[in-house]
Amino acid sequence: MARIQKEAIAIILDVGHSVSQDRKNMKSGFLENSKKCVSMILKRKIFANLKDEVTLILLGSDETQNSLNYKNISVTHSLALSSWEMVQFVEDLTGTMVNADWLDAIVVAMNVLKEETEGKKFSERKVVLLSNLCCTVSEDHIDVIVKALKSEELSLIVIGPDINLNVKHEAIDDDDDKTKCWTNGTDAEKSKTKQQLVGESLLSHILKETGGVICSFADAVPQLMHFLKKNVHPTPWNVVMDIGPDIRIAVSGYRKITPATLSSWKTTSAVEEGARVESETSYIRQDENQTVIDKEDVIEGFSFGSTLVPFSAVDKSMMSYQSGDKCLSILGFTKLKNVPRHLFVGKGVLYIMAQKGDSSAEVALSSLIHALNDEGLVAIARKVYRVNTAAVLGALFPRVSSKYECLVFIELPYSEDMREFVFPPVISDINKPTKEQLDSVDALIDNMDLRTVRNEYNEISEAFMSKSMLNPFHQHVYHSLAHRAMNPNAEIPPASDYVMNLLKSPYETKPSYKLAVEEIKKQFQLTEVKPKMNHKSAAEVFKKGPKDEPEEGPSNVDLKDVTMASLVEATVVEVGTVKPVQDFEDLLGRGEDFNKVCRQMQKVILNLVIHSFGVNNFVKAETALRVLRTACVTKDPSVYSDWVVQFRDNLFERGRKVFWDTIVEAKLGLISSEESAKSSVTDDDARKFLQYEEPIEQEVAEEDVMDVDDLLNQM
Repeated sequence: MARIQKEAIAIILDVGHSVSQDRKNMKSGFLENSKKCVSMILKRKIFANLKDEVTLILLGSDETQNSLNYKNISVTHSLALSSWEMVQFVEDLTGTMVNADWLDAIVVAMNVLKEETEGKKFSERKVVLLSNLCCTVSEDHIDVIVKALKSEELSLIVIGPDINLNVKHEAIDDDDDKTKCWTNGTDAEKSKTKQQLVGESLLSHILKETGGVICSFADAVPQLMHFLKKNVHPTPWNVVMDIGPDIRIAVSGYRKITPATLSSWKTTSAVEEGARVESETSYIRQDENQTVIDKEDVIEGFSFGSTLVPFSAVDKSMMSYQSGDKCLSILGFTKLKNVPRHLFVGKGVLYIMAQKGDSSAEVALSSLIHALNDEGLVAIARKVYRVNTAAVLGALFPRVSSKYECLVFIELPYSEDMREFVFPPVISDINKPTKEQLDSVDALIDNMDLRTVRNEYNEISEAFMSKSMLNPFHQHVYHSLAHRAMNPNAEIPPASDYVMNLLKSPYETKPSYKLAVEEIKKQFQLTEVKPKMNHKSAAEVFKKGPKDEPEEGPSNVDLKDVTMASLVEATVVEVGTVKPVQDFEDLLGRGEDFNKVCRQMQKVILNLVIHSFGVNNFVKAETALRVLRTACVTKDPSVYSDWVVQFRDNLFERGRKVFWDTIVEAKLGLISSEESAKSSVTDDDARKFLQYEEPIEQEVAEEDVMDVDDLLNQM
C-alpha cells in the first residue's frame, strides 16, 4: 500500500508592531514580504492539488485566540486544506501596534498540530515561522521547547531573518537584564537591535538542536515564485517481459518522463455565476432547409478525393488491428550506435524494473541489464499497453546507477512516421570556412558554456537542467489564474519578469559574449537576397476599397507587370511538359519533397525526348536536364546519378542516340565527387560514363527454339 504523502503545516505570521515598521534596505516591508511568502505557499498547494492541511496563526494580533491563552496570539484558521479564502485573508492583513513572544507562538503551533492531527495520518508535520525576532522573548523554557519538537517529530522552518548558523560564541552583556546571546561577530550585526540579536541567537540554538532550516527572503521568494506540479503517485504497469518462447520475466513499468498538461477548462455560464452548462450536438444536412438528422441515421466515412467512403461501427470494428494481449516482447538486440537519438519518439520514457517482491525476476533482469551494458547493446521490443491497443516499437536501454538499475524504454518510429530530408554538406570544397571563422565560432561557444553559470546563490552550476527547469507557459498560466481568482474583474497582467527570465540567456550582459557575437558578424557577412516578385492575381489587380466600393482606378498594382496569362494562371501541382523548368523551381521553392519533384522532372524529360517529333523538344529537354543536375549537385547527387544511367539505356533502346550525343557534348553525365562532396562517384567513373558506346549485337548462327516458359517470361 502506498505511503500517505500528506503534510500538516502550522504557519506563524508576525503582524506585530516591529515587523510593520521594519522597512530597512527593502523595497517592501517585512510584513509585505511575509504575506507574499505565505500567499505563495497557499497558492502552490492549491494548484498542485495537494492534500496538505494548513493552520494559520497570527503573532502580534490585537486579539488573543488560542487554547493556551498566550497573549496577542490568534489561531485564525484551523487545520484544513488551502483555500482562496485563506489566501485573500492573508493578503488583506495589516500590521498592529502590539508585539508578542515568538517562542510562545511556536508552543501554540505545536499544541495545534498535536490536537488537530490526532487520529489523522500525516507523513510530516511542520512549523513555519515568519518573524524578524525583534520582540521581547522569554527563554525560560527553551530546553523544554527543543525537547517537545524532537519528541513530536516536528520540523521547524524559519523564513525572514538573515542569520548565519555558523556563529561564534561571544557573550553580549546587558547591564539591565544580564541576558547573554551568541553572535557571528560580523559588521552586518551592527545594524540589528540588541533584542533582535538575542532572538536570533536563541533561534540559532533551537535550529541546531532540532535540525531546523532557515532562509532569508532573498532565498525564499525566488523558490516560492514558481508553482508546483500536481503530486502524482507512480502507478506500475505490470507485465511479463518475454525473450523468445522460453524466457519470461515479471517486470513493472514506471512512467519517468511524460509531457506535463494543464488542467482542462470547464464550461460555465457567463451570465449566471456558477450555473451549470450542458452542451448538445445536433446533425444537420447541408441543404436549403437545414434538415436535422437523428444521430442513429449518421454514419462516419473517409474522404478519398471527391468520393466519400462510408464506414459503419461494424465495419470499423472489422478493420481494427487486433494486437492481442498486453505484452513487452524483446524481438532482438542491436548495437547502441544503430539507435541514434533523432529516432526517439513517443510521449515519454518508461523505466522497466523487476516486480516488487519477485527475487527471481530481479536476478534475471539484473543479468540482462548488465549484459547489455557491458556489450554496448540495446534491445528492440514490441509493447502492447492494453489488450488490442496499438503495438509500439521501442528500444530498451540499460541504465545502471549507484541507487538502482533498470531498462529505459523509448518508442521508435515506423517507416510511415519518418520524413526524408536531403541537405547539402555543412563543409565542402566550395564553402570551406577560414581559420578566422572557425576561431570566432569556438570563442562564441566558449563564452556560452552553460556548465559554468552562477546561480542566484552565486554558486557555479549548470544552467537549464531539465530537472530544475520550469515551463514558462505553465507558470504564466498559473499566475494568471491566481490573479483572476483574487481579482475577478481585473485584467490579466502580462507575463512577469520572473517568468520571462526563465528562458533568458545568462550571457546576454556578459562583455566577452558581446565581443564574440560582434566577431561572428564580422567573419560571416550576410547579404540580403530579395525574393522574386510573384505574378499579380486578378483579385489583386481589380481589388476594391475597404468599403467594397469601386475606387477611381485600379489598386496600386503596376499593370505593366500583369498579363492575361498571369490572371488565369493555376497553381502548379506537378512538373509539366509545357514549362518544366519553371514548374520544377516553383515546387522546390514551396518546400515540396525533393525526391518527389525530381522524379516528376525525370519523367517529363524522358517524355520530351522519346515523344519528340525529330529534335523539336531536345532543347527544352536539355535545359530541364541541366537544371535537374544542378539542383542535385547541391541537394543529393545520387538522385541524378542513379537515374541518368537508366536514362542512357532508354535512349539507346528507343533509338534516341542523338540526344545522348547532346548529353556527352554538354557534359551532363554523372555527378563526381569533385562537384559535390556528397557524391561517391569518382572522376574516372564519371569520365568513363560519357565514353559509353552502344553495344553491337552479334548475329545468331542458329535460331533458338523458344519453349512455353520462355514465351511466358517475355510476356
